[in-house]
Amino acid sequence: MPAGLKRLRPFGLALAHHAHDVAGLPGRCALAVKGCLQRAGLMPIPVWVVKQVDGDILHLCGSGTLYHPRQRSWRVLNALRQHRYQGGVRLGSTGIVLNSRLFAALIPLDELTLKGPTRGRWQGREWRIARVPQHRWQYEGRLMVQAGANDEGEPLISSEDVSRIRDQVDPQATPPGMAIFQPGSGRTGSHSIRGPIRRRDS
Repeated sequence: MPAGLKRLRPFGLALAHHAHDVAGLPGRCALAVKGCLQRAGLMPIPVWVVKQVDGDILHLCGSGTLYHPRQRSWRVLNALRQHRYQGGVRLGSTGIVLNSRLFAALIPLDELTLKGPTRGRWQGREWRIARVPQHRWQYEGRLMVQAGANDEGEPLISSEDVSRIRDQVDPQATPPGMAIFQPGSGRTGSHSIRGPIRRRDS
């Protein structure tokens, strides 16, 4: 820890004891105090957790806090601001900790402003917001917005993009419910039988 932060530690501990009162301070003052407490490791570091960034859509898992038991808080904050943090992320109040590599971006809480359930502002521009359900937080494929989703009031929902799988399906492949049997494989006069699979008791 830098010497300056060490000298401020007793003051920081007193502030941390009354951390719930920080929100009552004027905006910039509150941010400055929170920043000091976070750098000293006396307050958690909150972030918005973004699974994927598209042209105008942020696929948002929600908010979380950085989990970094072996890293100095001030180093973690520096890495976060430079978009190079590597470590754990505790998502919401679930207690689930996931590796940061699963996510496209971890945004400091004060840098993304949500404007209702479907809009947000980040990096000086407007974004549409798609919510990523919990069961897709660890999904490592590409996401898409569900077909027919309406961003005028109804939250957008992220789902798996299966278009590549669909495009790779061979139309000449054996149809579902069909099988090819080749009895006596390797014998002279062996033949193939093609037909539907039926239960023996049908």
